[in-house]
Amino acid sequence: ATEERDAAEKAELATALGVDAGERLAPALRSQFRQLEEDQKRRATRRKRDVLDRVLMDLLSFYRDVAITQTEADVPLINGAFATQIHAIAQRDSLVETVQRMDAIGQARERLAANVAPALTLEAMALALRPAA
Repeated sequence: ATEERDAAEKAELATALGVDAGERLAPALRSQFRQLEEDQKRRATRRKRDVLDRVLMDLLSFYRDVAITQTEADVPLINGAFATQIHAIAQRDSLVETVQRMDAIGQARERLAANVAPALTLEAMALALRPAA
């Protein structure tokens, strides 16, 4: 998602520094390009983590709806479009299992915020979300 923006920023920096496309960079200018690349990498990592966090929040709201259904609370569902799936899971699982899944999602969010590798974090969460055999 950031590749086009990154390329445009590099081209803009090159133009501002008077460097033509394909021209070899002077040693004094390399550090500026290196700094831009580091900033872009940090921004891409932040964006990836933000997108994953939004997905986890959506998943958390889904399980919140499952818990609401299980407790028969008079509260509207956030994910009404998935009411069939929510009711099926609410009937299949116990409230304790739902809360454990919500805890696993919360723990995944905490791990992402602590810079744990996203793939490992999501894998651990996925294992915790599996239904009991």
